Amino acid sequence: MSDRQKHVLVAEDEAFLLEMIRKVLSKHGIRVSTATNGQEAIDIIDKDPPDLLLLDLLMPQVDGFAVLQHRKKEKMKFPVLVCTNLSDKKSIVKCSDFDVNEYLIKSDIDDDQIWSAVEKYLQ
Repeated sequence: MSDRQKHVLVAEDEAFLLEMIRKVLSKHGIRVSTATNGQEAIDIIDKDPPDLLLLDLLMPQVDGFAVLQHRKKEKMKFPVLVCTNLSDKKSIVKCSDFDVNEYLIKSDIDDDQIWSAVEKYLQ
């Protein structure tokens, strides 16, 4: 990675998972912004675009798909890792329409897998 500190936005409404991901990324020197709903995520994206977005799809107020739509409409190119409990084919296909880089299932991930996925796209 370059000398500039990388910025990751974590949009997740489950407090435990949000904190776990924040700690993992911070431990690796990543500047982490957090959002607990989709509207907060959009606001942060507009004010301080991240180098990578780690996004839950099921969030209050505005869901993850609306965040993806906003990114597409604004022609933003930062990588997106979706981290969700939605494992149905329809959701996966819908994410591919928004150029999601990776689709992670929450119940299947641990600290090492999160870092491995994030690191791959911050190179």
